[in-house]
Amino acid sequence: MAAYRVQVLDDRGGLVVGATLNCPDDAAAKARFLALPLPAGRAELWLGSRLVMRRAVEDA
Repeated sequence: MAAYRVQVLDDRGGLVVGATLNCPDDAAAKARFLALPLPAGRAELWLGSRLVMRRAVEDA
């Protein structure tokens, strides 16, 4: 299992929330990342220094 890092950044680049997902591969990590209820901001999924995916999270 690989440890994927999730972080949500505000519009100034400050960290809003961070988490770790333990997943066997990128496909599983992306699916879990898309299903996470995250606060508003720019959400990013990382594996080490590689950006795997980015998504914008709007206020509900």
